[in-house]
Amino acid sequence: MDAQMQPSSQDVTTSMWRYGMSLWRALDRERLEFFDPFRIAAQIGFRAARHHPPSAETSWHLMQYNAGLLNRAWLANQEQLTSYALEEGAKGWNAWFNTLLGTPGETIEQFAERQADVMDAVANFNRQIERVRDDFGFQFRSADYKLVHETSCFLMYQVVPLDKSVKVRRDLKPMLLVPPYMLGVHILAFLPHEKKSYAHAFADAGIPTYVRVVKDIWENEKVQTMTPEDDCLQTRELCAVLMEKHGQKVTLNGTCQGGYISLMNILSGRLRNVCDTLISNVTPVDGTFSAAISNVPRMGHDFVLSQLPNGNFVANGYLLSLGMRLTALDHETPLVQVLNQARLEERGGLAQSRSTAALFRWLRKERVHLPPAIAEMSSITFEQPVAADGTLPVRLFGQPLMIGDLAALNIRWYQDYAVKDDLVTPACATAGNRLVEASGLLESVPFPGGHVAILTSPYNPKAPVNGRFVAPNGCVSRGPVLFQLEIGERPKLNGPA
Repeated sequence: MDAQMQPSSQDVTTSMWRYGMSLWRALDRERLEFFDPFRIAAQIGFRAARHHPPSAETSWHLMQYNAGLLNRAWLANQEQLTSYALEEGAKGWNAWFNTLLGTPGETIEQFAERQADVMDAVANFNRQIERVRDDFGFQFRSADYKLVHETSCFLMYQVVPLDKSVKVRRDLKPMLLVPPYMLGVHILAFLPHEKKSYAHAFADAGIPTYVRVVKDIWENEKVQTMTPEDDCLQTRELCAVLMEKHGQKVTLNGTCQGGYISLMNILSGRLRNVCDTLISNVTPVDGTFSAAISNVPRMGHDFVLSQLPNGNFVANGYLLSLGMRLTALDHETPLVQVLNQARLEERGGLAQSRSTAALFRWLRKERVHLPPAIAEMSSITFEQPVAADGTLPVRLFGQPLMIGDLAALNIRWYQDYAVKDDLVTPACATAGNRLVEASGLLESVPFPGGHVAILTSPYNPKAPVNGRFVAPNGCVSRGPVLFQLEIGERPKLNGPA
């Protein structure tokens, strides 16, 4: 028996050595990924504190917040490590008894080898992220997109249908996608050639679909100094170009903060003659209902600013990304990330799943710096609530913005939100509904899943963007693509656009 077991013992030892080395590599990668923004944040924070030292109250609040983060991280690590050890330990014991008793099933050497292979794949996951680079998001240099117009801050591309049997319909309203500033534009075209693209779901339905892209902030001083008023006026210019081209007023389709600034632009009245419809996708209408963000300590605005070589300041994307990760710290510690990736790999999903690699690429590679005025506007929306009369906490052109004015402007409002969204909670997204429900212009639709579920799985059979479905609230609802198809149809003209 001992002689027979000797080769197996050597194999098990080799596999466990491989497992240990791969675990160390994976943890080291995740630690660097997690703590690099902390280093950047510390540099920015020390510089800002020299010029504007925080008050004693703010410092105390910050220390309490940091202590809470450490406790959450420690508890999350303990919980996940215990759970993972129990899961894999049970499998290991079964494999040991199978080997010892000669019963059918996985042997201990097979178990050890599988564990090593799983962790080796986790350690090499960056390769998967790099491989998906050329398929993830918008590839604007390809023939699938046409540059239609540009302003000092924006480029506007037409999203061409990927389904070559589909022609852009001239009888439909044009639609302009407004991506979130901080999350970047590419999440709207997650994996286009795998039917996982919110933007292409509209284009492939024949809808004239366009996307507004912020120019490179590193190279463009106009973007560095852009204000919400600049955003409004230049969005109006883009809509005017589309209205002239298609002969119909435009639908603004804004995601997350892109939906909020689209709402602001419409309420200003400056888009009255060029836009008559708003689609808001997981948009924080009242950010104070998002406990994950509104509970973050309030520091001076210069605590998020980095200086560029030309002397201008921008809101640092690494620091903003860190803030988002801290709101979901229970899932973001290096150990939890590694263990969760190992679970995915063991289920056969990680090594083959381009969706997982694309999601990690978006989370870790698509960091975007923001113009300070835009970042400040966004911060205010999470710090100050919508007033009882519907007045937003921010202004445009010095004028108040009231949600109830959507009815006076005769703006259709299709609003979708995610029932499992911890960032933009249902209460956060629907906070303004009471002010426009009586107008009959509002269509509010809950979708299953989390914050980006509709973007990464637009054709989810439970809630397809291009069909009707029973929503989580029990109502028969339509997706945003079907909404856009049905609201603005007019007699068909000959030929494609």
